[in-house]
Amino acid sequence: MDWASTTEPLTFGYAVIGLTNFGERPVRSVRLAEVLGRPVSEAEARAQGHCTTATRAEDGLTRVEDGLITFINPERAQSAPRRQLQIGDRRFGMSGCAPDIFLYAPLVRPSLHVEETCPATGTPMRLVFTPSRVESVDPGGAVVPILPPQAFDRLEGMSPEEADACMCAQCPFYSSAKAAQRWLAAHPGGRVFPVREAWDLSFHRAWRDRMSALLNLGHEGPPGRAGR
Repeated sequence: MDWASTTEPLTFGYAVIGLTNFGERPVRSVRLAEVLGRPVSEAEARAQGHCTTATRAEDGLTRVEDGLITFINPERAQSAPRRQLQIGDRRFGMSGCAPDIFLYAPLVRPSLHVEETCPATGTPMRLVFTPSRVESVDPGGAVVPILPPQAFDRLEGMSPEEADACMCAQCPFYSSAKAAQRWLAAHPGGRVFPVREAWDLSFHRAWRDRMSALLNLGHEGPPGRAGR
């Protein structure tokens, strides 16, 4: 549990996403507590007040009732400031950073479809991820911008709304490296990566391995099944 405890804020939010399959079903609080290595009461207290910049604050709250933790269904979101996601038959609007997708795409089943419009060219982009790979990228040259590590120091103490406005809004997908040139000029030290290359970055590979093991996603049935 050392890894979970040292990255607990990040681990907590994405553990809820993975165990509920992004709001598809509730997860028992004892299961979340087991994952976090924390008492059930602490896991429930964290869940009761948690929200994530992956959705709007009012749509991203979790709820605790009768020992079950529910990620409020993101289908309730009425607008999508940046992208549309589809998981199975569910479609919903999302905000958050484009790099966020590389953290939660491995945690949802069966696949994650992403639709976004390039802010520089107006080109529609369609990406498909499975838990183990990038299934398709259209257009093929689409890139994801990643801020330099020091930029994330500014997140400390920010509310989810503040983080979304000042940082996440600055990191959409772009249809090509050429389309992202203005972003690169405005963010010294930042880099852009083709989508498939970003998926294979060492940080993302380590994240997938650790979270899959932590959540036992490769060995238990549908993630977060309430009956467990």
